[in-house]
Amino acid sequence: MKVTVCIPVYNVELYIRRCIESIQKQTIKDIEIIVVDDASPDDSMSIVEEMARNDNRIRIIRHEKNMGLMWARKTGYMAAKGDYIAFCDSDDYLPIDSISTLLREAESSHADVVSGDYIYITVDGRQTINHNKLNYGNDRLSVYKSLLRSELNHTICGKLYRSSILKNFCYKTYEHFTNGEDGCLFYQIVENADKIIQINEPVYYYMQNMQSSTQVRFGEKAIKSICILNRTRHDIISNYPELKTDLQKYITNVFCILYSQGYDKDAKLDYFIKEYGLTDYVKLFAIIKNCKLKNLIRLIVKRTLLLFK
Repeated sequence: MKVTVCIPVYNVELYIRRCIESIQKQTIKDIEIIVVDDASPDDSMSIVEEMARNDNRIRIIRHEKNMGLMWARKTGYMAAKGDYIAFCDSDDYLPIDSISTLLREAESSHADVVSGDYIYITVDGRQTINHNKLNYGNDRLSVYKSLLRSELNHTICGKLYRSSILKNFCYKTYEHFTNGEDGCLFYQIVENADKIIQINEPVYYYMQNMQSSTQVRFGEKAIKSICILNRTRHDIISNYPELKTDLQKYITNVFCILYSQGYDKDAKLDYFIKEYGLTDYVKLFAIIKNCKLKNLIRLIVKRTLLLFK
């Protein structure tokens, strides 16, 4: 088996057929499709079961209770039989030659991870190509630099992984992780990868979903997840002294944006920053030194407005 594609499913009956069909139609046919039913409450799995009756490449694995996206992905990749593993979120889909394009590069370069570009599609159908870049090299330090400088997206989808890079290591996996699950896993994967390659071809259609966790105001669980992600980021990148400045700038700006959006008031941001040992990133000197001007201005405006309420 060449490639396994893992699809976590929860409450996506409007999109799941399109997702699976895009994988069934791939130009490479030696594909295993693992669908992880994360205790979906809607009719998503009825659609999957119907499709599975007509395609023996589809395997269904069920969770007895909802575990969240991060755990559902782990269930999928641990059960995978493919030499390589890809992920597709159930409300997104793949270009017809996505897997063959990634696989060709993986086999020729002997890379542990191959990343491509992705096409972002808004709810009104507008499309934008988002380009990933690895400007500094293919080793771990260089990849981390690209991540911290927002030149490489830490999304799990739109990439192809050598099976062993996922299955041979024990990655921290959290139940009901509502934001940052991609980054939390990808930073850990990079730590075990010897070579990561970027190709300048779109390999993924990312659909804007107004009900997704990235489109609604965060609650306490989401803010906690974001703090856990940044603690993970801190713990890993602290092993690379050359990246200290990039790390400080990245995390401080994450929190500056959240502060400017008022999350210290309604989602216990300060509490979770302290709980996960990240207070150094939000001290006044750190904010002045590392915060981007536009984020600093937003923060100052927010604080000023609060004074007049």
